[in-house]
Amino acid sequence: MVRIFFVSIVCLSFFAANAQTSIAPFELQDAEIRMDFIHHFSQPTPVRHWEISDTVDAWKRWELVENYSFGKDRGSIPMIADLQSLHPYFRDKVIELIRICRSKGIELAIVETYRTATKQNEYRSMGRRYTRVRAGFSNHQYGLAVDIVPVIKSVPQWHNIRLWKKLGPIGERLGLRWGGRWGRFFDPGHFEWTAGVGTYHLVQGKFPIIPKAALYPCLAEDLKELQRHWRAWEMEQAAVARKEFTRTTVKHPATKLANGGNE
Repeated sequence: MVRIFFVSIVCLSFFAANAQTSIAPFELQDAEIRMDFIHHFSQPTPVRHWEISDTVDAWKRWELVENYSFGKDRGSIPMIADLQSLHPYFRDKVIELIRICRSKGIELAIVETYRTATKQNEYRSMGRRYTRVRAGFSNHQYGLAVDIVPVIKSVPQWHNIRLWKKLGPIGERLGLRWGGRWGRFFDPGHFEWTAGVGTYHLVQGKFPIIPKAALYPCLAEDLKELQRHWRAWEMEQAAVARKEFTRTTVKHPATKLANGGNE
């Protein structure tokens, strides 16, 4: 009887040890799977450094791009190239476009975001290859358009058609309208979003209705703040344009004398 009991204890010990050695690898694998799920579904919400400041002068901190910064003549008035100047919903789409392109090895540079009416008029004075619409009728004037360019080793890739063909559809899948689809005015660096709202309504101050409005509970306040900043930039760039006009016309009296009073 004692021998049977002893044999039973030995057998139970053997099976317990064997079970531990066989279960351990499965427990380790299960732990790895759990960690993968935790990593995938529990990512922290990205910090939005681009949130609009409550200060009245926040527009003064917006980034600017000078002429020829990206190898093209874009006029004497600096371009606003700051994501804070965009409509909040459209801004998120542009940020997502930048993120997806970067994940695919495509770096994007912001050329221009919000555009004042003064800047729009400057483009129009430079010819139809720059724009075909007058001030107030460009989606840039409502924070609903952006101009970008892919960059390789600090060199803008304006004429890299293969790269544009990769970039454009990414924006389209995000619900953006891509200027690379335009036949008469090919503009691959241009992306916009209006949800079908035309400039007629935009001029009247009617912005597009955004999907999932619950994600933007302060949209009305944000747009009012943006419009204040836009007006401030409009006054600033209008003053710059007046100074430029005065500088270029200051020699006209001498010219009139040289031409016998005729210009």
